[in-house]
Amino acid sequence: MNRYKGLVFTCVIAALIFVYFDGIYIDEHIADFKTKPIVLQALYYSSQLQLQLFGNNMTGKVTDAMNNDVTVTKPLPPAVVEKRFGRRLEQAENACMKRGISYLKNWEIMTKYGPPVRYFVASHSHRAMMCLVLKAGSSTWNNFFWRIRAPDESRNSSFWAKTTSSNSEAFRALSREKKMEILQDENATRLMNVRHPLARMISGWGDKFTKQYYYKVLFKRYPGMLKYPNKHKTWKGWPEDGRFMEFADYARYMADYGTRSLRNLDEHFLPMLKRCDPCYFPFNYITKLETFATDAAWIVDNKLNVTIDTITSQNVFRKTEDPAAMIKEYFSQLEPNVIERILQIYKVDMETFGYTFNTTTLTAGGWGEET
Repeated sequence: MNRYKGLVFTCVIAALIFVYFDGIYIDEHIADFKTKPIVLQALYYSSQLQLQLFGNNMTGKVTDAMNNDVTVTKPLPPAVVEKRFGRRLEQAENACMKRGISYLKNWEIMTKYGPPVRYFVASHSHRAMMCLVLKAGSSTWNNFFWRIRAPDESRNSSFWAKTTSSNSEAFRALSREKKMEILQDENATRLMNVRHPLARMISGWGDKFTKQYYYKVLFKRYPGMLKYPNKHKTWKGWPEDGRFMEFADYARYMADYGTRSLRNLDEHFLPMLKRCDPCYFPFNYITKLETFATDAAWIVDNKLNVTIDTITSQNVFRKTEDPAAMIKEYFSQLEPNVIERILQIYKVDMETFGYTFNTTTLTAGGWGEET
């Protein structure tokens, strides 16, 4: 009997170790809800950057783990930032009209059906709600809403899954009446965060084919990827170059399969409108990752009236100091017909949020809104 007890105990321990080191997926649709080995957590957080927001001047500074200044964002007058938000909404409204969708100035649809649950976070006390787009600063905004929504909640762990699960549970727990209060209040803050679609694609590739074993999810869920060169089955451990699939090979997969059906794309690569569509939801502010410092500063100072010194950014694959240079570097590896098909996937995103890309010069833009 003792021998069998020992065998059962050994099997249980072995199973726990396997689950622990292979990642635990809490929700298959939100695959970032998972735990990681403590060693990977340490590596993950050692690469974090912090965005400091200083007082009313709101000068944004990105600081790396060695406390070296990476980027300093010049503060803008609040009136300039406010006009910038207005232009973004106008851009989205025009794109909705082009799609034949009446831009929602009233809340009739949302009043009838209620707000969606997935992808949203909220702080009822601040009359604030946000739809989070993956690979566009969603981790940072999740952390931010966690801090203002539950200032007394334990901060012993800043692990991203903790903030995400806490925010999701809190949003689901809000009554319909409280959600509708945020939707119907003209003075409430309803946010959406966006990023240049091509930069999102690059970031998703750079992150998800290494991080947290997510590449296993991708190759299992989308078997078409196995037709392209990859090191998924042949490499034991981590690839020498850090990724299980080269960018050009994944781009060809997207061009071939994504244009057939968006169901062939993981949610980290889907168009932003598939997650948060301003034609169907009454957002009144659209923030861009490229102008995060000034956007967040204005929201914090003028809308939410909160005191917060640091917003911690939790993205590992980070080359956003010069998004135009990053996009040009990676898209120069692609054939013109691949680029054209990828742009087809993100065409409506680009039009809705004012992003641009020149296929001749490979020059990206749409975030330079300083004036």
